[in-house]
Amino acid sequence: MAKMRELSCLMKRELLNQAAVSVDTIVAWGQQCEQNGLVYDAVDFYEKAQATEPLLRLLKVSQEEGDAFLFKRINKILKREPSQEEWRCLAGKAEEMGKHSFARQALGHLQMDSPQDRASSEA
Repeated sequence: MAKMRELSCLMKRELLNQAAVSVDTIVAWGQQCEQNGLVYDAVDFYEKAQATEPLLRLLKVSQEEGDAFLFKRINKILKREPSQEEWRCLAGKAEEMGKHSFARQALGHLQMDSPQDRASSEA
């Protein structure tokens, strides 16, 4: 396996688009990305591998770090609908950490009343 610094965006794209790549290889790349602080890249690899455990772990990290974008993305991958309380806690954590944009994004999910509202916000 190439070293992490050798993973170009083209190589990443090739790995993620290959049909005949092993799950272990994809998970290993996800782990390397995660260890190197490239969490969003790690999520791409974990999604391809359908690696639920690492995704659940990163979901918790997203909550702890107040990262609404990552939280929303991982929930979508896991086909999981976050509770209003989870959004409220995430907004509070984001605000506490000075991530005002993420806090507003999380609070926006609290104000949505219907699935149509959610669909229009994702567009």
